[in-house]
Amino acid sequence: MDALTSRLEKLLIAVVEHHIATGRPAGSKYLCRAGNFGVSASTVRGELARLEEMGYLDHPHTSAGRVPTDKGYRFYVDSLFRQKWRPDLTEAVEPSDLGEQVEDALKQSAALLAESTGLLALVSAPSRNNGAIKHVEVLRLHPDLIMVVIITTSGGVAKRLFMFDRPVDPGLVDWAYGYLNEAVCDIDLGSRRLKLHFNTDISGVENEFLSAIAPAFIDLPDGGRGSLYLDGVSAFFSRLVRDGNAGIGGLMRLLDRQEEILMLLKSALVKQRIYLLIGSEMPTAALRDLSLVAANYGLGHRNLGTVGVLGPTRMDYENAIVNVESAARSLSHYVEEIFN
Repeated sequence: MDALTSRLEKLLIAVVEHHIATGRPAGSKYLCRAGNFGVSASTVRGELARLEEMGYLDHPHTSAGRVPTDKGYRFYVDSLFRQKWRPDLTEAVEPSDLGEQVEDALKQSAALLAESTGLLALVSAPSRNNGAIKHVEVLRLHPDLIMVVIITTSGGVAKRLFMFDRPVDPGLVDWAYGYLNEAVCDIDLGSRRLKLHFNTDISGVENEFLSAIAPAFIDLPDGGRGSLYLDGVSAFFSRLVRDGNAGIGGLMRLLDRQEEILMLLKSALVKQRIYLLIGSEMPTAALRDLSLVAANYGLGHRNLGTVGVLGPTRMDYENAIVNVESAARSLSHYVEEIFN
C-alpha cells in the first residue's frame, strides 16, 4: 500500500465520510471549511490530486470534487482497525426473544441486522460438515433392534436403526454408549480420525458390535450446502434504485442463485475476524458495485456459520461492522448455551 502522509490520510478519510453521508463529491472548499486542515484551498486541491494519482480518489467529470474509489474505501475500512477500533457491545444487535430452535435465532438475527443497517442481511445456517460430534446415544428399542442417535455441534441430529439376527446384550449397548462418547466426541464429521475409531484393536463381540453400527457415523450426510436466511431485500432494492446503483441487475441474478451467496459466505468461514470485500474485490463482475461485511459465529474456535450484510460500496462501514460483529457474537452465545 502506498505510504500516505498524515494530512493525506485525514483528507482521504474526510472525503470517504462525506461521500458516505451525502452521496456527493467532496471539493477543496468544503474540505477546508469542514476539515480544519490549516492549509489553503489550493494546497488541498493539490493533495486531492495526489490521492487521485495514487488511485484512492476519482474525479467525476461533472464536478470539481472527488469521490472514493474501491481502494479509497479499503483504506478507510482498514484505518478503523489500525486505530484499534472495537465495537461497542452496549450497542450490540441482541435477539430479544430467540426461539428454542437455532433456525428461529438465525431468522431473527437476519431481521434485526437488516433493520439496524438498512442493508441486505445474510445469515448462513450451520452445515453438518462444519461441525463435530457432540453426543451419541445407543438405544436398545427391542432385544434385536438398536437405534444410534448422533447429535452434532451444528445442531444436526442423525438417527439410524440396526436390526440384528439375535438379541443384543444390554451390557454391550451400555459399553458402546460409554466408549463412543469418550472416543468420537469433538471429532469433525467425515474426518479420517472418525473412521479410525471403528478400525480398532478391540476384539470379540465389542468389535463386531462397533462394526455393525459404524455406518451410522461413516455415512453421515454432509447436510448439503446449508440454508440461507435473507432479510431486508425490499428496503435494500429501494435504496439501490434511489441511489441509481449499477449493482441492481447483478444482485437480482444472485438472489435467483442463492447457492452463490452461500459460497460467498463460506469464504469467510476460515477467517477469525471481520471479513470485508469491497467493490472490485468481489469474486464476480456482477457484484463489483457492492460490498460485503461478514463475521462468523460458532463454538469456541469452531466456526459454524456466517452473518453478513451486502450493500453498496457507499455504505456506512462502521455501522455495518458494529452490527455484523455484534450479531455474530450474539449467535455464538446462543449456540454455546444450547450445546454446553
